[in-house]
Amino acid sequence: MNTKIIIALVLSICLGFSLNAFAKNQGGGNNVMVLNLIGTGSGEVRPVPDIDGDGEDDTATCFTVELFNAKNGRWLGHADDCLSMIVNNEGSINLVGTTYFYLPQGTLITRGETTVQPVTTEIMTPATTMTHITGATGTGNAILAESSGRFMGQTGTVRLSGMVDMSDLDNGNITFDCLFVIALD
Repeated sequence: MNTKIIIALVLSICLGFSLNAFAKNQGGGNNVMVLNLIGTGSGEVRPVPDIDGDGEDDTATCFTVELFNAKNGRWLGHADDCLSMIVNNEGSINLVGTTYFYLPQGTLITRGETTVQPVTTEIMTPATTMTHITGATGTGNAILAESSGRFMGQTGTVRLSGMVDMSDLDNGNITFDCLFVIALD
């Protein structure tokens, strides 16, 4: 009887190690972060690292909002979502988003081409009614070399799914509730 228990224990330990290795190979473990930007920010024009390839910093309108770990809801600090090269295409907005995540391990800076669409049905959150849905993804590296600390020299992908309230944009304010899924290589 003890032999069966020992064999079952050894098998479960081996299976646990195998599943853990599989998860790490599939982008699991500490290489994936899910970060949530929540709050209202007032736009401030600031420089961001070169976007158009001319070697010079470009300008963007940056909004500072609260930053949370979406996995456990813990407050992490803040983030700056910087919007540039904004094109309004008959109500659909295309832009380049450069986002600064100020984390305890360093500053992670990501960039992606983003689409913002008006909602087709009312979307309510505890804080406000959202007016637009936003999203971005890409297949190439989305981590900027200007990142610091643990993120210096990192590469990876970023996916953005979110909602924004742009009803107070005339006063320079946007309310964000955006999830960023960041998979570091």
